[in-house]
Amino acid sequence: MNIEVKGLVLRTIDYKESDRLITIYTEERGIVTALARGARGLKSRKMSATMQFCYSSFVLDERGDKLSVKEASLIESFYSIRHTIDGLALAGYIVEVLYECGTTEPDTELLRLALNSLYAITTERYTTAKIKAAFEIRCASLLGFMPDVISCVECGKEDGDFIFDIMAGSVQCYHCHQKAQGEHRVLHAEHEASVITILSDGAKMALGYCILAPLQKLLAFNISDEDMHLFSKASESYLLNHLERGFNSLDFYNEVKH
Repeated sequence: MNIEVKGLVLRTIDYKESDRLITIYTEERGIVTALARGARGLKSRKMSATMQFCYSSFVLDERGDKLSVKEASLIESFYSIRHTIDGLALAGYIVEVLYECGTTEPDTELLRLALNSLYAITTERYTTAKIKAAFEIRCASLLGFMPDVISCVECGKEDGDFIFDIMAGSVQCYHCHQKAQGEHRVLHAEHEASVITILSDGAKMALGYCILAPLQKLLAFNISDEDMHLFSKASESYLLNHLERGFNSLDFYNEVKH
């Protein structure tokens, strides 16, 4: 049976002499793996459409639990992400997150987030730090870990500097945090471990914006370098702690970033 899907190629493995095994995050079926026979041949029509980071249209032959690529047409290659090493490293991190978090249930918003983030890298209009942090906090939210960062969980204060409780997914103003510390009680005691980070007003604004903004306007905000540093730290910590894992591609990105 033939099925038609569109999707982003997350991972490729060279197979035999000229074949390629590809993992695709599809709009219709979530993550699927298919064998593209002859895709590595120089004259193959499948070659460009089955490379990592490519967004393509596929006709797949489904036989039992096995899929093979009958036809593949390139829609977008995102080729220019390779122009900078930190851009390429960030793209690798984005697709690894999708590979590890995706399921056979389609999530079009998560796919759109990844595609928009890859496109943002190609434009070189935004820093990779901004793209990465926005991707991480929005990704965590789409995966069901949306934090409440609008106001202090205790008093409702909305401006000023805050403490971000990563595992509880909430923020607390300094006054409420210090009061709690003074009373010798641990915030959100139901958690075995407390992971906290400091949020300036600007960093908190950026978190809230990236959680709620339309995807097409996800990067349409400006904050200072100091706020960006705190925003980036909080976003990365939030995603990794809630996924309870690290990523080799993130380690590489942190080694090569400017």
